[in-house]
Amino acid sequence: MSTSATGKGSIFVSGTDGDKGVTIVQQLLQFPQQYKHLSPQVIYAGLPDDTTPRAKSLQGLGANVVAFDIFNDHTAAVNALTGVTKLCLLIDPLSERLQKSRAYHYGKAFIDAAKEANVEHVIFLTPFTPLDAISNNEPTEKVKYDSYRSQFMLIESYLHTQFNTNQITLLRYPGVLHQHLLVFGKYIAQHNAFPLPNQQMEITVESCNMIDIARATACVAHSPTLRHSKNSYKISSPQLLTFEEVSERVLSGLDRENTVNLMDVDTLQKIIGESIGNDDHAVFLLEMWGLQQKLKGRRLEITRDLELLTGQSGKTLNEFLKEDGVRDAFLSHIILPKVA
Repeated sequence: MSTSATGKGSIFVSGTDGDKGVTIVQQLLQFPQQYKHLSPQVIYAGLPDDTTPRAKSLQGLGANVVAFDIFNDHTAAVNALTGVTKLCLLIDPLSERLQKSRAYHYGKAFIDAAKEANVEHVIFLTPFTPLDAISNNEPTEKVKYDSYRSQFMLIESYLHTQFNTNQITLLRYPGVLHQHLLVFGKYIAQHNAFPLPNQQMEITVESCNMIDIARATACVAHSPTLRHSKNSYKISSPQLLTFEEVSERVLSGLDRENTVNLMDVDTLQKIIGESIGNDDHAVFLLEMWGLQQKLKGRRLEITRDLELLTGQSGKTLNEFLKEDGVRDAFLSHIILPKVA
């Protein structure tokens, strides 16, 4: 339960039917064990179905699993959030159930329920930032409403209309997550080359590991509300790379020649879609990398927010490639990629 004196209390994580949600729940549960000055809090994991293996695994970790249909059962959502101090609003486009066309409605439904339930603090996780510039060559270009980017921007705006600024913390995880590179594993194994877009290779992408996102979320959620409210953090690793540099690092880390296959974005999207088995997920990855919005190619300003929050910096791409099992994903010809 929440206390106005400490701004601490029970924590609810939405979207735990995806890999990000599970990792966040794990970190929330482990943080008080790692940092003895923290008091354990009740952790709730929200998902659509509590009979799945994923729900059972969350229960095994020690989370209180709460299942309801966020789209069609507002009362159940309010009941689930009543008495909760903090909502980690995770809308994971790579979860198994969330369709592209419903991302905004998912976020709005949770915000409405949280407001009615008097949730004290909303921690909104978003892969997008309004600072990304659109190409000057197309000044009238508007991102379509059904793009992931536009929906996340609308959710962010709606959140600010429903909650005071001192009740909101934004955690941005921009660019390419290390795990997303695994979707190229099958292609690299078969073609001995890295697939790249034939345009916009100069775009610079930021990267972060899934554990970076979870660690930052746990740090904010276990802190008093006023310590991080009003703030917006960008969770990026200490590394900025162009698409071409990403391919060089990956191939070098795999001890392969630096060979790339250039292709149009539609072909690249098809390769990703076939690898993942989900066209919406492929679209989301391209949007995260800036290939759908025609962002300017430029060096982004590097941020140290992860280190500021947690005292630890994120993994570099080279470090990721040395993890157990990562190299195997690029060497096997039978790959079932799992993106995060």
